[in-house]
Amino acid sequence: MSGLSGIVRKAERTQRDNPKHTYMKRYLIIGFSILSLNNSFCQKGMLQFRQEGEFKIVQFTDMHLQNSVSESVFELVKNIVDVEKPDLVVITGDICVQDTVDDLLLRLANRFAEKKIHWVSVFGNHDGENGPPRKTLSAIYRSLPYNLNSTTSGIKGETNFILPVAGKKGKHQALLYFFDSNAYNPLKDRVKGTYGWIDFSQIHWYRDQSAAFTKKNKGVPVPSLAFFHIPLPEYQMLWEEDSASCIGTKHEEVFCPMINSGLYASMLECGDIMGTFVGHDHVNDYIGIRDGIALAYGRFSGAKNTYGHLTPGARVIVLKEGKREFDTWIRERGGNILYSTQIHFNKEQVIKN
Repeated sequence: MSGLSGIVRKAERTQRDNPKHTYMKRYLIIGFSILSLNNSFCQKGMLQFRQEGEFKIVQFTDMHLQNSVSESVFELVKNIVDVEKPDLVVITGDICVQDTVDDLLLRLANRFAEKKIHWVSVFGNHDGENGPPRKTLSAIYRSLPYNLNSTTSGIKGETNFILPVAGKKGKHQALLYFFDSNAYNPLKDRVKGTYGWIDFSQIHWYRDQSAAFTKKNKGVPVPSLAFFHIPLPEYQMLWEEDSASCIGTKHEEVFCPMINSGLYASMLECGDIMGTFVGHDHVNDYIGIRDGIALAYGRFSGAKNTYGHLTPGARVIVLKEGKREFDTWIRERGGNILYSTQIHFNKEQVIKN
């Protein structure tokens, strides 16, 4: 309770200093009302492969929840979770786009709690724009039922954390990295482009963590995935250089940072990341391999696609215990499955449709 008490004190100070933030007390009620419930069943790091050696993730992205259009999003989430029965749900940013998010977030969390499915979220560029600031919003997520979010102090961003996935003998057989890809260009007076990038402090944290897990695994990198909101510049390079090998579609520009902060190079050097999964671009959903890393978009999960072309849905990812491989596909609203794909890295990189 001490963590939320600290949030309350900070919120009250903010409210006194700035009347605009009087809404913040509403969000704190969520944390107090469910914190004890959440702690009773949610132990971080307890994810595990199924008996048959698989671990299923459903990635939703860019829900853009708001009171006027959210019913179809909740229905989409319920239907896909019911059909896919995932072990974990990952939301890669831009969940809410209005200032009152308490009821919406609690309703979303309850969709997962009803099925006893754990979930996590990373921030997109719109999270925190109209409602609570990102630091407060991060604490609210962590208080919600079945949420496994955490935060890493001393580095940029609020949604930077790791979830191990244990095998049958309790050993870490896979790692899931989550990054806050931040929001907007912090150097706009000198650097072109709208969007921000993953900071060096975050990259340094990733390299340290990856090296530690590799050392513990007798020098063998642990098969890993990474999730964040804004695509890396390598997503554009992949399409420009080898679009014919990509599975899926590209209907808009890759809205990535205009500078490369080096995360992709670090992932190559560490040798653990098999694939990265992003959102942000609502009508891109392709996946392809570049330099031995699968670069994948999720599927826009909002009420309606702002730019047309694609039916809302989710990406499904199935990890295989003890193997550097995964299966993935798009599940659309209505049940259609598209772009069923097998990714193998054991002996050579292979992508099969």
